[in-house]
This record gives sequence, structure tokens and C-alpha cells, in this order.
Amino acid sequence: PMMMTTSPNAGRVLKSTFHDLLCEPRGVKLFEQFLANENISADPLSSSGVSARACLQFILEVEDNNRTGPDWGKKANDIYNNYLQDKSPHQVCGLLPQSTKFELDNIFHSGKDIQSDVFNKAYDIVYEHVKEDSFKRFVRSALFSEYQRETGSLSGSTGATQPRTPSAPSSSSSSSSLSSQTPNTPGHTSQLSLQPHQINENMVLCKLPGEKLIFKVVRIVIFDAGLREWVRGLLFITNFRLEFGNVTAQAGTQSAHVDLDTLDTICEMPLAAISRIEKKLAPSKIVAQGIEYTIEILSKDGRRLDFYFELESADISSTMVRTLRKFAFPDEKDKSGLFAFQYKGTFPASVKGWGIYNIYEESLRQRVPFDKWRVTDINHDYGKCSSYPSRLIVPASVSDEALEPVFEFRSKGRIPVLSWVHPLNGASITRSSQPLTGLRQARCQADEDLLSEIILSSGGRSLYLLDARPKANAVGNTVKGMGFENIANYSNCYLEFMDIPNIHVIRESHQKLDALCQSYGNDESWYAQLDATKWLALLRFVLAAAARTVSLVEEGYPVLLHCSDGWDRTAQLSSLALLMLDSYHRTLQGFQVLIEKEWIAFGHKFQERLGHGDENHADKERAPIFLQFLDAVHQLTIQFPCSFEFNGKLLHTIVEHLYSCQFGTFLYNTEQERQRHRVRERTVSLWSYVNANAEEYMNPFYLPDDTALQVSLHGDSLVLWRPVFLRWSRRLMRNTLTAEMRADMMRKQTEQMAKKMKDMEKEIETLRATVAAFRRGETPPEAEPAPDDPVPQPRQERQGSIDPLTGAVFS
Repeated sequence: PMMMTTSPNAGRVLKSTFHDLLCEPRGVKLFEQFLANENISADPLSSSGVSARACLQFILEVEDNNRTGPDWGKKANDIYNNYLQDKSPHQVCGLLPQSTKFELDNIFHSGKDIQSDVFNKAYDIVYEHVKEDSFKRFVRSALFSEYQRETGSLSGSTGATQPRTPSAPSSSSSSSSLSSQTPNTPGHTSQLSLQPHQINENMVLCKLPGEKLIFKVVRIVIFDAGLREWVRGLLFITNFRLEFGNVTAQAGTQSAHVDLDTLDTICEMPLAAISRIEKKLAPSKIVAQGIEYTIEILSKDGRRLDFYFELESADISSTMVRTLRKFAFPDEKDKSGLFAFQYKGTFPASVKGWGIYNIYEESLRQRVPFDKWRVTDINHDYGKCSSYPSRLIVPASVSDEALEPVFEFRSKGRIPVLSWVHPLNGASITRSSQPLTGLRQARCQADEDLLSEIILSSGGRSLYLLDARPKANAVGNTVKGMGFENIANYSNCYLEFMDIPNIHVIRESHQKLDALCQSYGNDESWYAQLDATKWLALLRFVLAAAARTVSLVEEGYPVLLHCSDGWDRTAQLSSLALLMLDSYHRTLQGFQVLIEKEWIAFGHKFQERLGHGDENHADKERAPIFLQFLDAVHQLTIQFPCSFEFNGKLLHTIVEHLYSCQFGTFLYNTEQERQRHRVRERTVSLWSYVNANAEEYMNPFYLPDDTALQVSLHGDSLVLWRPVFLRWSRRLMRNTLTAEMRADMMRKQTEQMAKKMKDMEKEIETLRATVAAFRRGETPPEAEPAPDDPVPQPRQERQGSIDPLTGAVFS
């Protein structure tokens, strides 16, 4: 698209103005007149056989169609016929990628009901082309000046960003006082006050667009149990997070004012990450020091904060608890009180976010053979399976009618559908839930036929059914009317159990790990306790099952994965197998597509497993299943450091926003729920943020390689994910290096590596000269020692190592 050389904010104003113009009949008329008068050679769109006037008419008709009532479907067909077919009278489809045209053709030729979002992708593409090209020329024309004079639509618009004004402080907190710190005690000597007029309007307390200051507490103390120190300071609560810090008093006055510019942040926490808030009476041993109440805050990612209030601060402590609970556990049943619905971050239109995954684009990328597989929209209204996406891929030889009984036979209606096809041998990975066999070993002929067709669509070799559960668990489920496949009824199939425990075992293990990491030590007993949590042992089960899947598919055997309901362990195995088999999913974009497809679209229960906005921290449905998957990915990046385009920071960012609810990516359980609550329209995708800052997530050592990864599971090949699980360990934080120290160390390491590279280049030149001399039959020249060669030094034992991600020093 053509770019304008204007201020950085001009694009934002231009986009708003184009939108306003489309809402003004007079503006649309003048724009059409401009396009009619414009020389065709001045229209770059014409080179692709596309008329800018046709594009504008398409935009207007789609917007008009969205306001249509009962005749919506008929008018949608007219739009498709007039603009989006190859032989349409008004050519627009020349702007669309092949995958989008393929998707539209499939929808309009299928005879199914047409959904209201059918033109969304095409509309966005055409809208951007017109806005970035034709409209920018229109802005420089005399007709646009006429439009300005008539409507005054751009008067006063300069493109400058208006300063944000923090919310006014509450009256209850404006008169609160802050005591200065006395070492090792919560007592105070002099008073510091925070007056309303002193809140600097330009102060960066509210760091995010849409963030608002809600509450502040002045008389508060936090006790750092790890460092055995009391810290006195200010607590600010916004609609997104809490931040605690101490401040520097202005010297020279007894009743000094707080200079908020000197706020030194000690800790902060997204409110949505809070798992539990408890207000308690202070222990008797510190009541004598003037402390009456404590507020204990526990987070879902392993943090614990303890705030202490003095005797006269009882009312403030109660208000603080009410404020925290209001925003951490919003009352709205639809979760619209979460910050994701208030966040106003904007990203360039060229940055992919919500549109990162499309079933048609991904199928074309995989080179799925559509003579053997097909896309079905039998679940277009989520009536067959509420937790599956609207479009599924099944064997081409199986009709929608033949699938009907299978929906009834598989738990929660999660029938076997395609995840991936091997590009060389055609072996497939499919996924489903357990069959409803029960104690009577019920059968379903349609289910048996579907698995037979999967075999034929995958090359004809035997199908392996990998049940992620321990066999005892699967047998136990038969009492509840569920169970596993009776292989005697399924021809050319084998059944294996992968022995991965259920969510309750994973949750218990994670709780033990969280508690242990708060008391981090570096002795043998601590590592023995780490083994006792069984976290790494459970991770080994998951990776072993994924490795088994990879081995079978590489040998040409198709695999069907399932657990009980197919949204926890099944998602882990399918996504890890794809990560090891398909190098695309090891790229920055490919990894996002993997998560969107295998986890989000296929209905992993993020809401129930993470408890967004839910105060019931003891809910038995909570479990860190997705976190365990990310840990498994971390293990792969450690074992194959050059095979991933992204670095560890991407995984850390995903973990952070898994709990923060700043973005809408991990909200709700299913695609159906996200559509009902209009998540794409009302929130921002995490991938928009990641892709707008892509350079931060790139691995400089990445070497593209299509070879399947063979993970090692022996001995100590799996390690604790220190930057995540030890991130909040107070003992570890004492040994954390400053950013300046880390940067200095990295600079020195870079200089050393550069010097080694120069020495190696000299060595290579010497070797080349030697080889050339031998070929000529001459005596090779003797290598001269470099004048700055250092005197060899005896090797020293390493005293410690430094975690490059956290800067922590480990013995």
C-alpha cells in the first residue's frame, strides 16, 4: 500500500476519517465522483483488473447487507455473484488471496445456510486497499476540500495524541498518610502525605490504553518473607493491575510530600491473575508493632503478596479488599468485566492477530489431498458438537449423513476429525473423544466405518488408536457409560494406552511445585523435593506419548488420538506431535497457528482450567494443562536450540497473558462462546501484540530444518523451567543481576566470540594455503603464531552459572 509522509498518528486519523466519510451520503457521492473522473492509469488497482469504483460499491453493499433483515441470504448471494466470482461483472476478487476465494466458493456452492460473517475477510482486504490507495488520492483532491467545507469533518484534527488523564483520587485515600520506613520494623517517625493536586497528569501509572486508576492506599506495609525485611510504600490499583512501590520523600521538610516520579516499583500483579484474597487479623507477635490486619493475595502463577495495615487503617483495608474483588472477580456472568474488554491497544492493520488461523489456508499449506479429505460445515451452528469448531475435516468418502450417528457415539459429540497429514507418506493424525461403549460394550457401525475410511484416506496402513489415559482409568469410565474401543470391532486397528494421569493429578503436582519454588534452595534436599512433586515425571509421560505418535506417523501409520473428552491430553499430544513433525509450527507464525487450531478452535476449556474472573479457587476443574504443554515446548527448545524460530521470551509472554486477561485470546472455553460474546470485535488478540513486536521473539540461532525432532527422555534430559517457576522466588531474586550487569556480560561475550571468529578465519586461510601448496607439490608454509596469542592458563573450576533469561546466579 502507498504510504503518506505525515505524522506518526496521521494513519489513525485517516482511518477514522475514511470511516466517517462512508457514513456521510454526501461524502460517498463526492468520492464516487472523484473515482469516475480519475484517469484509469492513475488507479494502481486497475493493473490487477480491479476497479476502485467496484471496490467502493462492494464495501457499501456489504455494510448495507449487514443491516438487512430476512432477505440477508439472498442479498449475500447477489454480492458474491456480482463481485467475488472470477466472471463477476464488477471485478473485486482480484484483490483476494487464493485461499479466501477458495473458501468463499466452497461456502456459496455448498447449499448450506450462509453465516453473517461470510464477507468479513474479503471486506477487510478490500477496505484496506481502498483506504490506503484510492482514498489517499481523494484526500489530496479539490473534491475532498469541498467535502471538508461542507461537513467540517476534519476541522481541528491534527493527528496528535491527546494526553490521558488519570482518574481523580478517592476522597478516602487523599487524606491518608504515609509513614517513613524504619529498618526492620513497621514503625514510623515522620509523616508523608499524598495530596490530590500532586498526582502528575503525565505520570505513567496507567501504562496501557484503557487502564484507569481506581484506588490507592497510602498507609501500607509489605513484609518480604524471603528477605526478612519490612517495606513501606504506596499501593495503586487500576482496572488491570495492582502496583506496590516505595517513594523518596522531598528533603528539607518535616511533612514532606511524596514525589510520585520517584516511585520504585517493588511488585505488581494483573488483577485477573489473582486466585485468592484473604483479610486476616495480624499475628499477635506483630500486633505490638502497630499492625492490626493483613491481606494475603495469592496468584495463579505462583506469586504471594502479604500487605499489613496499621491500627487506624481498618476502613482502608476493607475498601482495598472490596476493590480487588470487584475487578479480580467481576460480577458479570459473561466475563465482560475483565480488562480485555476495556483494553484499547491498537496495532497496524498489516499485523496478523485474530486472522492468524484459517482452516482453508492451513489445509492448503499442509497440502491436504482434497480427493481424500474434505471440509464439512455440518457443525456450522455448533448443534452437533458445542465444543468443536464450525468447520471440520473428514474423509471425503464419508457424507454428512453418515457422520450423524458418530456424533451420538463419541463423548460430547467430539467425532474423529483431521489435524494433520504427512506431506510425503499421507499418514494422518486425527483426534476425537472416547467412545460411549459402557459396560455392555456398545457398538456403532458408523464409527467403525469412519475409522476404516480414515485408514483408506491415509494410505491404507494400520490405524493406531493412542488413548492418552492409563488403562485402569479407561476401564473405570465404562461404569459411567463411556470407555474405549473394542479392537475386535475395528478392522486393521491397534490400541495403545499412554498412561498420562488426569487433570487432578496434574493440578496436585503443580501445587506442590508452586509451594516448593517459593522456598527455593540449591541443596540436595531441595532437588529431592522437586522430584517428589512429580512435575518432570508427568512431563515425561506427555512427551513420550507425543514421541510415539511422531514415530508411527514417520513410518507411515495413521494415528487417532483421544483421552476422555479430547480437550486436554489430546490437545497436548496432537500439538506436540505437530510441533515435532512440521517445521512450520516451529516458526513464530506457525506456533501461533498451532495454538489457535489445536487448543482454541478445538475447545480446550481455558475458562474452566484457568478460572478467569472466578473466585472459586478450589474448583476441581482447575488444572494447568496448557502450562504443562508450554513447559514441554520449552524442553524441546532446550534440546533443539536451533530448530525454533522463536525464543524463550515468546513462551514467557504467553504464560504471562494466559493469566493476565489483557487480551481476548484465552477467554472462554469454545469457539461458540467466543462468537456469542463477540470476542474478536470487542478484544485484542495476543498475536497482534506479538507480531507487532516480532523482533523481540526471534531466535538468532535458528536454522530451518524439515527433519522431525526426536526428543530425548533419558536421565536428566528434562529440566525445571526456571524462568517461569522460579520467577517469583524471593531467595532467587536476591541473586538476580541488574539489567545493566546482564547487558555488560553479553557485550563481553559478544566481543570474545567476534575475536574467536577472526582467529578461526585466519586458521581457515592457512589451511587453504596448505592444501593449495600440496596440490602444486610444494612445501606448505609454516603457520606463524599470532602476536597476541595469550599464554595458556590452567583451567579454573566454574564457580557458578547465569541464567541468560532471568540473570539469576546458580551454583
